[in-house]
Parts: sequence; structure tokens; C-alpha cells
Amino acid sequence: MTSLNAGRGAEGNSDWGKTLEPSPPPVQGNPGLPCPPDFAGRPRAKAALAEEKQSYETLFSFIRARGYTQHFQPDSTILLHEEPANVVYLIETGTVRSCTIDSFGHRQIFAFPRKGELVGISDTDRWHFTAEAVDHVVVKSLSRTVLEQELAVNTALRQESRAYIRALLAQREKQLLMLSHTKGPQRLLDFLVTFAASRPSTGYIALPMSRRDIADHIGLSTESVSRAFSHLKRTGRIDLKTPEKFKII
Repeated sequence: MTSLNAGRGAEGNSDWGKTLEPSPPPVQGNPGLPCPPDFAGRPRAKAALAEEKQSYETLFSFIRARGYTQHFQPDSTILLHEEPANVVYLIETGTVRSCTIDSFGHRQIFAFPRKGELVGISDTDRWHFTAEAVDHVVVKSLSRTVLEQELAVNTALRQESRAYIRALLAQREKQLLMLSHTKGPQRLLDFLVTFAASRPSTGYIALPMSRRDIADHIGLSTESVSRAFSHLKRTGRIDLKTPEKFKII
């Protein structure tokens, strides 16, 4: 955890004068989190996102057909670290924060799963992380026992599950690379471009998560995130309608 947050504080603020460019696109197959080379490439990124999600249609259809609907209010816990890992969740609406907390109380949010993404697809006996609702979240919940029984006899479902897990690993690798080699405003810009690519709107986009959440995701302090927002607006990379609504320029 400590290594992921190594960019906090002064080190995270050393990038203010540089020309920023979004990071290269991630490995193909990354579900839900495309990172286009620039906002002009967003339609291509959105098309890739749709294609990726369609590739898991067998898996998602099975969970929707056999699962049951649950609602979670903002900041409520969906799954808790160290509790039995016996359910898989498919997000129908809303945003989830998936995080871990070390023994010193430092939090690292490693993902913000959104509509059309899974939470809890794992072969561990107990959860190794905590998942909480950022806003009002609706999920389809499926017993892992039911899923595993179907995986044993359904080749297409098994292939899609493996592909989804591979994509999650590629996503984590990309995040580690970002935390290791980019600083300050560049991290925020990459996050905003990625988030914008997953949304249907081409205008101002509302961020459901707080700046503290964003800070714990990209490895900065809350103050550094606020300065990064100001820098991106001042240099013409984004426009801010309110502190929560932005548009990539």
C-alpha cells in the first residue's frame, strides 16, 4: 500500500509546469476502463468499451437471469474485507469504490467499478478488499456456488470469466505503471479522460466520487488533487462547471 501512495505530497506536485498528455491506451480487453490517447479519440474508446462489454454477454446474461436485485445507499458496504467471498455482483447502476486499508489506516482505492462491471469475481475464500457504494448502487447478486456449478459445464461462460479476470489483472498493471511513472496533474488527467470515456454524455460530466476518493485512487493528497484540477483548468485541458462537473477540452 505504501508504495502505491509514494507520489503523495511534494513529489505529487512537481509536474505543474509540464505539458500534459493522456497516457497510452491500456491493453485490449480491459473491461470498463478504456484510456483513449486524447479526447478527440473518445468515440473510438467508447466503441472499444462497448465491444469489450459485449464480449462478456454470456457471463452477464447468466448473472442477470439467475441473480437477484439489491440496492445499496451511498457509503453503504457491499462486501467487507475478510468476510466469506460467496457472492458475485454485477453493477446495473451507480458507482462502487473497491479499496484496501493497511495496518496504518492508509486507504488505496484500486478501482471504481461502474455499470456493466463485476465486483467480487474471485476464487478466494474470503474477500481481500472492501467494496462500498459511492452513490445509489443497484446490483444483480449471484451466489458463487451457482456460478461455479455453471462454469463446470458451460465452456463459453468459463472462457468469458477467464477473459474478464485477465482484463482485471491488465487493469491493475496499468494502474501500478501510472502510479510509478506519472505525477500530479497527469494522473488526474488520465483518470478524468478514462472516466469521461465510459460516460454517454459529451458535455459536462458529474463525478460521483469525492476528491478524497480520487486522491486515494491516484495516490495523491486531497490538496494535491485540488491543485491539479486548478492546473488542468488553467492550462485549458478541462473546464469546470462546478467542483463536481467537468468537461475535457
